[in-house]
Amino acid sequence: MSADRVPATSAEPQREWCSLRRPEGALLWLIIVGTAARLAVAWALGLGNGESYYFTSARHLSLSYLDQPPLALWIAHLSLRLTGSVDPLTLRGPFILMFGGTTWLMFVLGRKLFGPWPGFYAAAVMNLSAIFTIPVASWVQPDGPLMFFWLCCTLCLAHIFFTPQLKRPMWWWSLTGLALGLALLTKYHAAFLAAGAAAFAMSQPPLRRWVVHPGPYVALLIAAAVFSPVMLWNAQHDWISLQWQGNRAMATRGLRLLDLARSIGGQALWLSPWIWWPLVIELVRGFAHGRRDGERYFLSCLAVGPIVVFTLISLWAPLGFHFHWQAPGYLVLFAALGASVYEALARTDRRAVWVRRWMQASVVLLVLGLSVGVTHATTGWLRIFTPNWLFAQLRKPPSDPTLEALDYHGLEQVLARHGLLGRKDLFVFSTRWFQTGKVDYALRGQLPVLNFHRDARNLAFFERPEDWVGKDGVLVTPGHRRQAAEADITPYFERVTLLETLPLYRGRYVERTLYIYYCRKLLEPYPLPYGKRSW
Repeated sequence: MSADRVPATSAEPQREWCSLRRPEGALLWLIIVGTAARLAVAWALGLGNGESYYFTSARHLSLSYLDQPPLALWIAHLSLRLTGSVDPLTLRGPFILMFGGTTWLMFVLGRKLFGPWPGFYAAAVMNLSAIFTIPVASWVQPDGPLMFFWLCCTLCLAHIFFTPQLKRPMWWWSLTGLALGLALLTKYHAAFLAAGAAAFAMSQPPLRRWVVHPGPYVALLIAAAVFSPVMLWNAQHDWISLQWQGNRAMATRGLRLLDLARSIGGQALWLSPWIWWPLVIELVRGFAHGRRDGERYFLSCLAVGPIVVFTLISLWAPLGFHFHWQAPGYLVLFAALGASVYEALARTDRRAVWVRRWMQASVVLLVLGLSVGVTHATTGWLRIFTPNWLFAQLRKPPSDPTLEALDYHGLEQVLARHGLLGRKDLFVFSTRWFQTGKVDYALRGQLPVLNFHRDARNLAFFERPEDWVGKDGVLVTPGHRRQAAEADITPYFERVTLLETLPLYRGRYVERTLYIYYCRKLLEPYPLPYGKRSW
């Protein structure tokens, strides 16, 4: 640890533990205020496309799933079972609380490597980043638990690598293996943690002694044991999840520089551009200083894998808008950025003034952006300032991303009015994986839900289409997809009849119209993808 890094002191009275003059007190208020704000936003907003899909996946408990390991869905399933209710806070609440733990872990990591106030600034700047303060912090998706256990593993590694006289090394390596296994049980990304830690240790002569120590190998065995449900599920399903993810990375449309530029720009936008650029500087700085600044070099070794690999893959693979895949790499760089912010604020020149203004502007921009985004997502008020012809274009997916938060309110009442709820000989379905999730969330699991589409993802493994041959179904599809849906599913039923249309309101505006069809007698199973499925 360099001389300018100030360790925690014990001279301050213990009664000031919650004072803003102490980093621990400031951190406590950061967690309290952040958690309260996220709970309010979570209650106000409907579920996004991915969250609705994960709701349906979470209702079906499984050892693993097609497009992700199971831990996040296990958490959502447990919350649904314990509360017995289906609402935004039931689903999002555990993830919001977990991010409070992530904020605390970021503080502890920064304190371990650089000092208590650098740890606080690391946690604070992370909470000012757009992607971390809302999507990671409160949405029902694997990224929240991934960040928590990613920091758990990083903190254990930091303790092993930067404690001069490490006591009980096997204990710390075992904790490292447990945290790595839980991170892997959340997302395959965690493999970069092991690779980054190995690269750092092998590049530091004093740390190469761990090569002949049993600790790292015990850690890998524990991680493999924790990860074993994923491998067992894959073995039962012809390794379909690993193939599916591999195909996404290896699919190619030729080199596309525009997609690479879009990936970099998307990362900057998600992280907030004024925060993304300093993080990139910290990544480069860590490698530039190398052994002269072992703590920053350590963080850069852990960060570089997901950032560089997923960015380069976008040069040829059609990854779409998955700009959050690099987020675990940026996560650990906040610890280094927190140290840089603290060092700058401790100066007496203009640099301290600029950094202070940068922090203040980050707070203002975050609050302003969230206020505009959340209020528009719930009321559509921006339509007042937008010409009708332009807003008609913005309503076409995916131009207005806030429309993802539009729940299918009223669908349950429509089906109840027609006497369709509770029937054991009836299923409901849609033709896109996220629309199927929204249908299931609106009905709160009261009817079996199927997906009739070649891209069924997890939904291909929950219901046997052949079990429903000869029975009736209800198709729910938004208006902009109804013609394609009709053309796709009509050959599989004896008769398809429009039952009712349901306008979906946001505030006083109709943003979508659902078309609800009664489909008489399924003639043959809809051909789902992924080949052989073990039930």
